[in-house]
Amino acid sequence: MINQQPLHNQTNLQPLGRMTPATQGARSRRQKPPKRGSRGTRVVTIVVFLVIAAVVGGGVWMWLNRTVRTSVNGTWVDVRAEATLADIVRDEGLTLKAGNLVSVGGNVLEEGAGSPFSVTLNGSPLDAEQIDAFRAEGNEKIEFGDGADVTEPSHEEERVSQPKLVPYETLGAVTFISQYGREGRQMCTVGEISGEEVPGEVIEEAQDVVLQSVNPRPDDGRKVVALTFDDGPSAYTQRYLDILSQYGAHATFFCLGSQIPGREGLVQAIVNQGSQVASHTQNHQQLTAVDGATLQSEVTTAFSAISAAGGGNTTVIRPPYGSFDASSWLASGGTLSASVIWHLDSLDWELPGVDKIVENSTNGAWSGAIILMHDGGGNRDQDLEALPKILQKLSAQGYEFVTLSELMALDSRIPAEVAAGTATMPEGAVWPTEMAAATE
Repeated sequence: MINQQPLHNQTNLQPLGRMTPATQGARSRRQKPPKRGSRGTRVVTIVVFLVIAAVVGGGVWMWLNRTVRTSVNGTWVDVRAEATLADIVRDEGLTLKAGNLVSVGGNVLEEGAGSPFSVTLNGSPLDAEQIDAFRAEGNEKIEFGDGADVTEPSHEEERVSQPKLVPYETLGAVTFISQYGREGRQMCTVGEISGEEVPGEVIEEAQDVVLQSVNPRPDDGRKVVALTFDDGPSAYTQRYLDILSQYGAHATFFCLGSQIPGREGLVQAIVNQGSQVASHTQNHQQLTAVDGATLQSEVTTAFSAISAAGGGNTTVIRPPYGSFDASSWLASGGTLSASVIWHLDSLDWELPGVDKIVENSTNGAWSGAIILMHDGGGNRDQDLEALPKILQKLSAQGYEFVTLSELMALDSRIPAEVAAGTATMPEGAVWPTEMAAATE
């Protein structure tokens, strides 16, 4: 009989699948790969990486700093590829003068604050956008010059445009307003730095005030002359009217406003006789020698005095000393419609004698002539004696004696409302404050 040994020693054997720490450690040491050579591998890898980086980096650096052949101001030079024009100016050491920053009106706001240089590329000038976009590619022909001026930023605004005064070209005895002014509308460029304004597109034209000056002449060839008397009313006024009525004649009396108080009846008598009352201003001041406010007061105060006295409404004056120019019209503010001087001066104020007054008033007379005599301002006895002789002499030559309104009405160049002597500035019209530029 065979002895069977037990399969396991109860004291020395461990259960299957379990290991002691010592056994576990020994097994682990047997299974790990050897470490020989691992540090050297890492060094090689780093070296290879650095070599590749150096090669690539160097290539990139060389690519970025490659040069191309370009003509600069007539000389071929090497410039960095993709260089800007500013780079080329700097690298080539070009000395160029920058333009200025200027206002919309063309005034220098800041020197050297404009374009730094100008450029012509292959014969064609470049604008600011093209200059910024340029990159050198090679074979370009570049010409640099001094910089251009740059205009300040601006914007557009609508403005009301004012009429101007268009003066007469040549002076006649009767100067009048042939057209009144109206405002217009116009776009305006406004500088955002300077605040300057430059007129631009016209949306609606302003209508200028236009003066016309003529020597009246009847369209139909009728033979008429206009007798005029200055400086009244006076103690002579009624005696003049009686003589005129005797000859069936009419005249125009240019009255001083300051002479009217207490003589209102004479003003009315002039109208009743069929003659005309107009203004010689309030106080006989030389209108070209006073300021605008005084001028307007001299005109309007006399008009009011004439109207209040029963002489009717008038906007016609005879300026003292015949002195009234384009600047006077500008300063008048549209207070009058016509200014009347004369052709034949009796020079009665010199008291030259009756015959001389007659001669001065009649020699060389023509149809449309305006004759100057005086109603006040001194002794007029010679005038009273001369007046019948003047009427007789010119009547014998076929002339009629008319008022200025009647004379002007015979000339179609003079608007009817001006001829009537009562024209005023229409509603909505605007008076100018500056003269229109002279035209050639």
